[in-house]
Amino acid sequence: MLSDHTYTYLFCDLLTDELLAELPMSDVAYSTELNGIGVLKGTIPYSDETLPLGPDAASVPARTSLYVDRDGVIVWAGIIWTRELVRGGKAIQAAEMLSYYTHRYVKQTLSTDTSLLLNPAYVPGGQRLYGDQKYIMWSLLRYAHAQPGGDIGISIDSLAVNAHGVPRTATYFGFERPEIFKAITELAAADNGFDFGVETGWTSTTGGQPPARYRRAAAWFPRRGRPAAESGLVFVKGGPASSIVDFDWPENGVDMATEISGLGDGTGEAKVTAVAQDTDRLASGWPLLEAVTSYDGVIDQAQLNGLTAAELTARSNAQVQPWFDVMADADPVFGSYEVGDEALFAIEPEPRMPAGRESVLRIMSIDVTASSGPERVRLTCGAV
Repeated sequence: MLSDHTYTYLFCDLLTDELLAELPMSDVAYSTELNGIGVLKGTIPYSDETLPLGPDAASVPARTSLYVDRDGVIVWAGIIWTRELVRGGKAIQAAEMLSYYTHRYVKQTLSTDTSLLLNPAYVPGGQRLYGDQKYIMWSLLRYAHAQPGGDIGISIDSLAVNAHGVPRTATYFGFERPEIFKAITELAAADNGFDFGVETGWTSTTGGQPPARYRRAAAWFPRRGRPAAESGLVFVKGGPASSIVDFDWPENGVDMATEISGLGDGTGEAKVTAVAQDTDRLASGWPLLEAVTSYDGVIDQAQLNGLTAAELTARSNAQVQPWFDVMADADPVFGSYEVGDEALFAIEPEPRMPAGRESVLRIMSIDVTASSGPERVRLTCGAV
């Protein structure tokens, strides 16, 4: 059975977004992750039909962006990072737009604390960071984009309005060369943090102008996605409305912790430290399970306390990480949900699970296989 959906692969210049070529691809699989970086793998066929389109020049790693259009909707976008010869063409691997910031670093000290700065003007003219957590993300990206060759056309306008109302104290020392993506990830992961990503798509047709591609940085507070009561998403295995093809509901205690020690900057007894403990679990009979996490460049005690508390929350839920393979065209159809959404997953009684099971879970990643045959979608979930 072949897919009823039309995929178009657009290869563009990373800096200018100029369309270089529209090329076919085979064996394509792509993923999207919440607060992470999804990847795409696939093969560009080299044939009499594709060679005149210049596939080599249109897929140069580290300077080419790739958009995946499904039935007129951009469902994935990222940067090609690797390319290698395979039978019949070249295999590429790309990563979502946020991967660009794993290749960008803070090279001069940026801080909310003006006493640490030579130039106390705000970024980009100076080194000062705005204090709200959303504006710190804006400041880091604005700093990155201000460097020559450092603006790949990701709009950050939405980050400059409607503060989250969560003040942070943050310092990024230039001599330590902190990675910008990691800095944003740690900022977002703090207690009372936020979700973030880059939205891509087509603009609306207005004034007779054709739609154009867009890339927009976004920060969702307190979190991305819809609660289950709002989304109405229900995935079922068994019965006439079954949409789940396969699943696994593992329970993993290896990474679980009931106490986290967070280590910030400093040496010896002057090192900044924090401890967060799950007193409710300990009181209910769970053993003491310790873990240690390091946060390079963190010197503020309140910031370290927040990061450590957030890590404890994440590690308290590490024992439930189920995945579900669902049919793309069965209700709920692919495209009606995104990472961050909550959904009800229900497994009717079967030999592997005699009593059945159902739970409201949060979609943490979406993996799609768009090769020959019907699409396959895997949803990896976490506790709400």
